[in-house]
Amino acid sequence: MLIAASHRLVVESFAPATVIGVARSPITLFYQEGTSSEQQMNIDTSKALHIIDSNHEAILNNPLSLPVLVDCYTNKCGPCKLIERSLEQALPKFTTSSDDNQSRPRLHFVKWDAESTDISKEFMSILREHDMTFRKLPTLLLFIDGLPVVLKSGMMSAAAIDRFLEEHLPDGELRGGERRPRVGPEGALGVSTRKMNR
Repeated sequence: MLIAASHRLVVESFAPATVIGVARSPITLFYQEGTSSEQQMNIDTSKALHIIDSNHEAILNNPLSLPVLVDCYTNKCGPCKLIERSLEQALPKFTTSSDDNQSRPRLHFVKWDAESTDISKEFMSILREHDMTFRKLPTLLLFIDGLPVVLKSGMMSAAAIDRFLEEHLPDGELRGGERRPRVGPEGALGVSTRKMNR
């Protein structure tokens, strides 16, 4: 991870709540503090936390209430390796905080190995429950308030990833300078994020 001398890596550890008498292991979130918008840094996506059943609840419902971007990949997927460069260029804008305006990170980035089905059954059931199935890799999934709200499959440039995130993040810019409303458990403006039953 490239970090200038004026930056420090912030590590926040927290212990998720005990679920049905089973204690979960502590989770550590990494984000960078002290970057300004003029300084371009690359994020080393290979060091990102991997989402599995033992940590998915703590990641998706993190204590900072950050939206979570999940990069779905496999080690055998060529385009998955290519999108890493685009992610490394686009993510610093969203995953870093700035000292000069006291802003916090807007996004938490994690990865999910789509071949690790044996250790991510609960995470996959969340995707199925919200009709977030996909057949193409790489795929980016955006979770807001613990719920999957949108996915985008296929190779993307850094600019396309930036547009995708600005369009769908609660504090992102929309066309016409309007701000996107904060998404709650029932979705934006109280509309459910689940597909309607027919």
